Amino acid sequence: MTRKLDELFHLSKELDPLRQQVMTLRTLQKQIDQLLDEEFRERVFVANLREGTLYLHTASALAAAKLRHRLPSLLAELRTGVCISEIKLKVRPTIVPTSGLAAPRPPRVRTLGPRARSAITELCARLPADAPLRMALTRLLARAPTDSRQGQKNDALECEEAQIDQGNAQRQP
Repeated sequence: MTRKLDELFHLSKELDPLRQQVMTLRTLQKQIDQLLDEEFRERVFVANLREGTLYLHTASALAAAKLRHRLPSLLAELRTGVCISEIKLKVRPTIVPTSGLAAPRPPRVRTLGPRARSAITELCARLPADAPLRMALTRLLARAPTDSRQGQKNDALECEEAQIDQGNAQRQP
């Protein structure tokens, strides 16, 4: 049998301060949601209220930067209900797939193209058999997957990296 949180709080007098704190935080969250613009809703969360300091968590650094400009007016509007002397922000990214926020990109798998493989193989042939560099490069060749895309780049960062690599290759003798 499951019980509601409010019912559990009323079972014991020792839990009464915790219940009061939860109710205060819940009320502050509602007030903040009403006071902030639409862009901040579901991106700013009340984390704690301790010794007159209200701790807010934001879902992104951009939201925190924009919210910093609103802190003085937000503090003045919140002082009417609860004794708050300052507000502190902390960025705590959350993954909320239903909100439409972009999910973090999966880690990029680094591959070796045919030119890189042949260059590493040639270098290994010139190194002594017991050289640590040769052993490391041999392990690299064995573990690294082959690049099947052959120069096709999916995102802007990869394209920029490829242009830098090409520029560096042209400068070398």
